[in-house]
Amino acid sequence: MKNRLLEDNGLHSKYTHTVLMLFPVMFLAGPTAAQEADVLRPVPATPPATEGDEAADIEVAEKKVLELKWLDGLQTGVESSVDNTARWIDNFFGNNRAFEGDYNSRGRLSLRPEWSQYEGWKLRSSFRAEFVLPNTEERFSAIIGQTNFDDFILDDENTRLDSVIASDRGDEEWIVGLGFNPNQGETNQFSINAGIRGGLKADLYTHARYLYQYRINEATQVRTRSSLFWRDSDGFGFNQRLDVEKSASPEWLSRFTIDATRAERIDGIRWKGIFSVYHLYAEEQAVAGEIWYEGETKQEVPLREWGVRAIHRRQFARDWLYFEIFGGLHWPREERSQRREAKWLVGFEFEMWFGD
Repeated sequence: MKNRLLEDNGLHSKYTHTVLMLFPVMFLAGPTAAQEADVLRPVPATPPATEGDEAADIEVAEKKVLELKWLDGLQTGVESSVDNTARWIDNFFGNNRAFEGDYNSRGRLSLRPEWSQYEGWKLRSSFRAEFVLPNTEERFSAIIGQTNFDDFILDDENTRLDSVIASDRGDEEWIVGLGFNPNQGETNQFSINAGIRGGLKADLYTHARYLYQYRINEATQVRTRSSLFWRDSDGFGFNQRLDVEKSASPEWLSRFTIDATRAERIDGIRWKGIFSVYHLYAEEQAVAGEIWYEGETKQEVPLREWGVRAIHRRQFARDWLYFEIFGGLHWPREERSQRREAKWLVGFEFEMWFGD
């Protein structure tokens, strides 16, 4: 299973979506100096375990496995549903009996309750699945998701904005599309996809994306992503993103991101900047700190909000399930009559990965 906290991306290492929290990090970040000193002290010898002790340990382990059996059933059910959907779509391009193996599918399902002193409680969920179609000689892939449309078309596994930085400018909706990936090199990638959004509304969309990566040296990398999109209800739009990453060691990564979108439905330019520092302090356990700011030109208040966050993210129960908890402060303002004041925000997220 691919390390979802830390992925190789040309640097020593690359984190995929971790973000921040000041309070849990203090007691989850690792051993204190006193605890480390205890490790160095001699440990008294323990008597050998008896057969009764071994049997009790085995019984406890078996109970834990049975208690979490529903997790395996959940992931198996999601993978089976995605596979059946892939076969149904692939049947439009040829005989689905010609391919009896598993589809090369991958995706993620997440559930995130969060609370903001400014907006109150929100429950965000996201589902995204992608699989190749054998009857197209694997030149095309199908994409299915339920999420905010802006997050869906501008998101990809390597360059997505951190999970806590979610768009609040649209509702979650079902999206179905076909993708074509003629060039999947390590340095540059080009892809095109088209489909429908909004379920029965059948709002057509198409989207082209070009990703270019350039390694300045062994520790520094620059990545740009250019996206051109069209929607039947919103018209044309263009998004540009720039990432600069620096990896001081395999355990540390810093990243600066600037993201801007211009579209017919936007009066000005919607922009966002993020500076993040990530630290992998143990296997499949990471903490991060982040400063972000975002806004939109030609608005009454161009700087919509800025803030700081902390997060703790770790593997949970299975190697395909992750739990993250975050919190921090932000300073929102949408109208000139409002006073910009610090507001607390906290939340957590469960994220399940499936497929390759």
